[in-house]
Amino acid sequence: MVQINFVLSGDYDYINQIETTAKSIIYHHHRAKIYIINKDIPQEWFFNINNHLRKIGSRLINLRIDANLLKNEHVSQPQINEMSYGRILIPDLINEDRVLYLDSDIIVEDDLSELFTMDLSNHPLAAITDVLYTDQFNSGVLLFNMPVIKEIPNIVDKMLKAGIDDKLTEGDQSVLNHFFKKTYLHLPLKYNLTIGYDFLCTYYSGYNHDYWNKTNINGKIIHFTSPSKPWHQFSTSRYRNKWWEYHNLSWTEVCQHLSLPKVLDYQEDGRIFIMTNSEDVKDLERLVKALPKWTFNIGAFTNMGEKLTRLIRYSNIHLYPSIVRPVVDQLIKTSDCYLDINYGEKNEKVLAKFQETGKPIISFDEVNSNFKNKSNYHSFKNNNIEDVINQIKRYRNKA
Repeated sequence: MVQINFVLSGDYDYINQIETTAKSIIYHHHRAKIYIINKDIPQEWFFNINNHLRKIGSRLINLRIDANLLKNEHVSQPQINEMSYGRILIPDLINEDRVLYLDSDIIVEDDLSELFTMDLSNHPLAAITDVLYTDQFNSGVLLFNMPVIKEIPNIVDKMLKAGIDDKLTEGDQSVLNHFFKKTYLHLPLKYNLTIGYDFLCTYYSGYNHDYWNKTNINGKIIHFTSPSKPWHQFSTSRYRNKWWEYHNLSWTEVCQHLSLPKVLDYQEDGRIFIMTNSEDVKDLERLVKALPKWTFNIGAFTNMGEKLTRLIRYSNIHLYPSIVRPVVDQLIKTSDCYLDINYGEKNEKVLAKFQETGKPIISFDEVNSNFKNKSNYHSFKNNNIEDVINQIKRYRNKA
């Protein structure tokens, strides 16, 4: 049986993310080892998890390093720290024939055994070309061919020395590309589906180098690059719920490979979509209270003010600030009706898409839009909220 070895790197401030990535790995791989390069993670954390993992032949291995070892390395992005350089220590720290390094803003979605048996020839490592910046590889997923990379004289010392350059634009990723850009084996995008460009390519079309088509695949590894992370109160990229599914699993559930849990409470009567350019939405809270068995999905192409964000105390309301294109499309597809009830400017492209589905659009006279003459558009008198509520109830589970 081929040994499957993974490596993560981080500190205790990132323990929640490290553990979620580890859960996703073990969920799909029994009899796996996960080496964790760190400077401050307590022994008790490893002991508790390994109590569960020994039953399935897996374990976490504590690779504790000197806390000062990486302190001079240049970090170029605010959402990471010097522990991102832990990956360049792998040739000196680990005695295995092959290891797969993963960033801890990653979830594994499938079995990856094929990576541990594929022919790497004389390539020192395998990686995935960046989906936008195709002149480099993304260093969040690296398959190390250890016998080959260990033959390179003083490779770790050389990379550490290169990493202190404060002109590095991508920190350790720039270092790794400097040493291996010409010699790495190219792997398909499914092994590092980087979706952190969702925001960039939604709002700045000049960056969209066929990005949506490239990333419209089933990724075996999903990578939440960019500062917008799924564990924040709100985030912009796809697959936010998927990260929380692995996060919410107990280790007993991971080891038993039980079904991934639901993470949002979608109400049984149906789903309502609202797209707004303003935090002023007519009678929204009254409608949310009056329709507790309906889910209200509210999106905006901007950040949201406190008038909206405070409403997440209601379990039937879900907010999508700075929403990205595929999420808009999914909400249109899965909604039973649309409430065109925001004040101010309307998002006519979204309204047009929803109108084309033939599903109902409901509004009040004082906030209705240019679509009010369409056959599936229903506008009610301004104070007639009871009729609006009754109208929505007629659409129960029609989508």
